[in-house]
Amino acid sequence: MNSIVLLKHWLMIALPIAVYVLFNRMNLFSIDLFLSNFVAGVNFFIFTISVLIMQVGKRNKPEEFVFRYLSMTTVQILCFLAIVTALIFTQKPKVIVFHNLILFSVLLVFQSIGLIVFKSNEIKS
Repeated sequence: MNSIVLLKHWLMIALPIAVYVLFNRMNLFSIDLFLSNFVAGVNFFIFTISVLIMQVGKRNKPEEFVFRYLSMTTVQILCFLAIVTALIFTQKPKVIVFHNLILFSVLLVFQSIGLIVFKSNEIKS
């Protein structure tokens, strides 16, 4: 496993979360600091696990990449839905659910675009 590739995948996750936390520290959002850190931490955990899923195994066949990508996305969405369900049943403020949804969606788009670009560069070389 190439450590540079792992670092690039991890940075795709860490940068949007860092921007979210920075915006919250600047009081741009009307959410409690603890709750925003909770949202950032949960999303960071979900997407860190997905980086490990993508790095496992050989990179010989495109079918394996597609299988790992679909597995990763399924695990991410199931974890996200479990967290959101727990937040709703414990009657936390709805703003936490929306922040979680927005951050999760942004991270999923960043990660998908990054993986597609990475895979296309790998195929070209």
